[in-house]
Amino acid sequence: MASVEAKLDRDTASRPADSDGLDALFVLNNLGVGGSENKIVRLANALSGRGMRVGVAYLNEPTTLLKNIDSSVATFFLSRQGRFSLEANAALRQLIEQQCPRNVVSVNLYPALYVVTATRWVKHRPRIIGLMNTTEMRRGARWKRGFYTHVLRYLDWTVYGCELQRDAWLSANSPMRPRSSVIYNGVDLNKFSAARTGATAQRAQYGIGENAFVVGTVGRLVAEKNQLPLVDAVADLRATGADVHLMLVGDGALRATLEQRAAERGISSAVTFTGALQDVRAALKVFDVFVLPSLSETFSNAALEAMAMQLPVILTRTGGAAEMIEHGREGYIVDVADLPRQLPGLLNQLRLDNMLRTRMAAAASMRAQREFSWEGMLTAYQNMLGADEAVSHA
Repeated sequence: MASVEAKLDRDTASRPADSDGLDALFVLNNLGVGGSENKIVRLANALSGRGMRVGVAYLNEPTTLLKNIDSSVATFFLSRQGRFSLEANAALRQLIEQQCPRNVVSVNLYPALYVVTATRWVKHRPRIIGLMNTTEMRRGARWKRGFYTHVLRYLDWTVYGCELQRDAWLSANSPMRPRSSVIYNGVDLNKFSAARTGATAQRAQYGIGENAFVVGTVGRLVAEKNQLPLVDAVADLRATGADVHLMLVGDGALRATLEQRAAERGISSAVTFTGALQDVRAALKVFDVFVLPSLSETFSNAALEAMAMQLPVILTRTGGAAEMIEHGREGYIVDVADLPRQLPGLLNQLRLDNMLRTRMAAAASMRAQREFSWEGMLTAYQNMLGADEAVSHA
């Protein structure tokens, strides 16, 4: 049996003294840097700060985010080996028997397989919950949808990132639908909603002219994020004499391809690659518009942060884009196939119409504050995990 390596809880004032088990145990594939992983680490820390007893178990390395987990949150390494690790599954079952969590929460599909199988025969079965991050299966792997739909039937509750994602997995008459909810991602408004002061000085640091119209995006430089149409759109606008600059925040395998495309289009000096940033606010401060050209998203944190920073947004019609903004109000939603054709015109419209840009920016900020706050998301998770619901043995 694989050993369960734990960073033992320390007594803290926020811990309930009379609790004899974890309130929630999150099970992840790994603690590498990623949107879901960052979110769960922050969520676990915040729930612990609100007095809940929280643990994080992870199947694989890397463990990059381990250092970001508060000492009040227990961590457990399950040492998975192979495609499906019986040893890791047994370690998870042992961990559940030892820690007696009220809720075991799988983060996406593969960990759900371990959670479902590990809890089938435990003496005191916890409530098992699945947090869904996947909306579409990649080509060649669509058989997994049927397989995991069967796995999800054994969960007591599933949480989806948007209504479109829930509709993709559950039909209206699915017996699983009443045992599900949608919790939108939330943005730290205190961190991101500050006024955009100091933008001129920040532009100067990046070598961008004060009067340039800056188009920007934040995300890994990979094929799925689809940044090539941004390079082409900026090149098309600059060919008309427009002073437009592109900022790409992030890094990844597509960087060399993007640099080559910028060189081919003769706009290398008008494209800034910042690399990955720990804090994206300095870059967002420089943007005039945020574009998310992704081929696939569920509910983009990067777009929410841009909205909170008072930026109009242009999103591709993927995941919950239509639940995040109203087309023509906080920004625009464009079909992925139409992006190369429509993007230059939309960007130019925002460049030339300062009143439109200001109105959309204000609407985006207000919507982020009203519907997508971190505190609202945190409270929704706390209420779900604290609910004293009878366990349904599906």
